[in-house]
Amino acid sequence: MKSAPFFLAALLRFPGGAARQDAWGRLTVLTAGGARLSTGAVLAKGEGVSLHFELAGERLRMAARVVHVDIDDDGHRLAELRWTDMVERRDLARVLIDVLSRS
Repeated sequence: MKSAPFFLAALLRFPGGAARQDAWGRLTVLTAGGARLSTGAVLAKGEGVSLHFELAGERLRMAARVVHVDIDDDGHRLAELRWTDMVERRDLARVLIDVLSRS
């Protein structure tokens, strides 16, 4: 995975049936296939979430599935996410290519 050059703030939203409040996290790795997220929110393997963030001036919404979760020494969740929507993946890939081509 290619690491993001900075921590990218992301809003986490949970499916309506989950009856959970939105939460914030930081994307520490971002690829067209998934991401690594640090958050104080409780996440479980297999859970579906949507992430909302801005990259290169574009607002993105990415549906994801939690594939792995660890807890760090400070009690934050370190989650591995996989994007589940192909259209959103293509949009993100386009933005990432644009960002990387400017570097």
